[in-house]
Amino acid sequence: MSLRSGKSLPKDFSSGDPDEEHLRRIVSALKKERLRNGLTLRKLSAEMGVDFTHVSRSERGLSQPGLVILMRWCRALNLEIESLIRDTRA
Repeated sequence: MSLRSGKSLPKDFSSGDPDEEHLRRIVSALKKERLRNGLTLRKLSAEMGVDFTHVSRSERGLSQPGLVILMRWCRALNLEIESLIRDTRA
């Protein structure tokens, strides 16, 4: 399935690109932290200053968040982006 199709990629999908795989692990860790903190997509996205669909699409693998979005996401969850990047390396 293509990202352009509007459908989620299978959980076991691998592009083979180590950077894309690392970003996927980062987003997965951010989602787990959001859920652990009991935050809805709408609440988190409001704190980030973005539309909730942007966060939702990132969490479902339909889009890749840029650096500014990742920084806002980490700030909203009180995480250090450096630690997140380091801790999600393969």
